[in-house]
Amino acid sequence: MGRIAGRFARDEPRCRAERLVLGLLAELPRENCWTIAEWAGEKTPHGMQRLLCRASRDADAVRD
Repeated sequence: MGRIAGRFARDEPRCRAERLVLGLLAELPRENCWTIAEWAGEKTPHGMQRLLCRASRDADAVRD
């Protein structure tokens, strides 16, 4: 996560991105925003969905 942390404009999306990646690596029955958000201790998947759809980030740099 250290390699992409600086690509996010704010701290909240940066932390949520870390939880999202860890959730994708966890052994969950399904890998979607609902199950990852529940695994991360969030009440709803809205934050994870917002991260994927609207968070301000340098997508090309994150992908590379």
